[in-house]
Amino acid sequence: MNMPQTRCHRSALGVVLALAAIWMVWGSGLSERVVSVVQAQQDAWTTDAARRMGIRLAETRDASGPPAYPVQPGDLLFFTNASGSFGAKNTLDAIVVVDAKSRKPIAMSELEADWAEGYVSHGNTVSPDGRFVYLPGIAPGAGLKGKNPSRLLVLDARTLKIHQIIVSGGERPHHAKVYVDHTGASRVLIEDFNWIDDSGNGKGFFILDHMNNNKVMAGMLPGEFRGNPYAGFTSPDGRYLYYGMPSADKRVRGEILGWLAKVDMQAMKVVQALPMAADPIWTVFSKDGRYAWVSQAGHDGDSKVTKIERATDPKGMDKILSESPAGPGVYGMALTLDNREIWTADKGEGTPAAKRRTTVTVIDADKMFVKRTIETGCRTNDHILLSPDGSEMWAMCNGTQEIVVLDVKTYALKGRIPMPNQGAVHGGTFVSYSRGAGGAVTAEVVSDQNGLQGSARTAYMAGKPWAPPAR
Repeated sequence: MNMPQTRCHRSALGVVLALAAIWMVWGSGLSERVVSVVQAQQDAWTTDAARRMGIRLAETRDASGPPAYPVQPGDLLFFTNASGSFGAKNTLDAIVVVDAKSRKPIAMSELEADWAEGYVSHGNTVSPDGRFVYLPGIAPGAGLKGKNPSRLLVLDARTLKIHQIIVSGGERPHHAKVYVDHTGASRVLIEDFNWIDDSGNGKGFFILDHMNNNKVMAGMLPGEFRGNPYAGFTSPDGRYLYYGMPSADKRVRGEILGWLAKVDMQAMKVVQALPMAADPIWTVFSKDGRYAWVSQAGHDGDSKVTKIERATDPKGMDKILSESPAGPGVYGMALTLDNREIWTADKGEGTPAAKRRTTVTVIDADKMFVKRTIETGCRTNDHILLSPDGSEMWAMCNGTQEIVVLDVKTYALKGRIPMPNQGAVHGGTFVSYSRGAGGAVTAEVVSDQNGLQGSARTAYMAGKPWAPPAR
């Protein structure tokens, strides 16, 4: 009598145990699936700022390997880019490393075709510590059948290999630059080409922490500007960011005036809008931060530079003081160390081809008049940078695929640096090398399109000359 009951209990117990085992296995799998989804949404790289702006880290790679070029203490190198825009023959987007003393290219990146073929880059920079190179790239057009989106490549600065691929999902990554924030920390700022095709998909700008895996710290979307920001530059104290705001609709660009947005970098908020007579492009600041100058690419050759007196009180308002005519289609600018002259790149932005020039215009920064026009032979010159010691201006020539070096004191042409692959060249960054602890070679950025950086900036603010470290 008891045996059948025992068998029944054992049978029932077996079923229960089997069901429990199935539940545990299924439940375990469910738990893993839930955890993996959470991890995908809250990975270690994606910050709240990145999530809000829709910026993602698409890939991280091992960028180790032998260095692409030698360095030693006392070296001064210039990192620039070469792409296929403006009729250039280059097909693979690349970083070119130039010895700034000999003015000769010494290395060029060799990036895989899937992320380089047909890509167009309009700027680049290097992390303040010289560890990474940032190369924004606009994806190939439909004719080139590009399968990957526009991207920001983060390269190892020594091997020139891809370390990270960051995708904003925005319109087109445009410029990259270094700046010092209000706390004294150096940061990397990336901005989209927010208005070029009127898509409304631009991601404004975002800030990367190069010391923490290039995570997104903050940023602003075009909607927060109530317009489409084009190119931004920081005040000397790092408190404010000034963004040119051209008309967002290309159908009426040239008829509707642009404006300059003044952004409080602590609040990440536009605190003033200054009306401009044309498309505002570039902004430079006096050493004491009292004045700013803005280039405005006029239409049909009517270009100018506007001088602004900046408010000394955080609650005060900036005001426009005066204007100077500029070269046709003025674009980039640089201020001399003594703050007496503004050098402008006469790109021909918004100007008919017949009226474009191959010149650099020098403007008196105080009295606001054209002092000199320098013929350079540099076609489609958009960026112009001051060397860290203040003795030279480096002009980037997209149409002639070269860099032209000019003497600040004599205005003489000192040299031409042809791009090794005949690529269009936009912007660049000077990097200085010195001997660190234990004899290791250390690097620092000393100048880029946002002005002097690192020890060159420190010397400039103190009124002292800067020179590369001794070997």
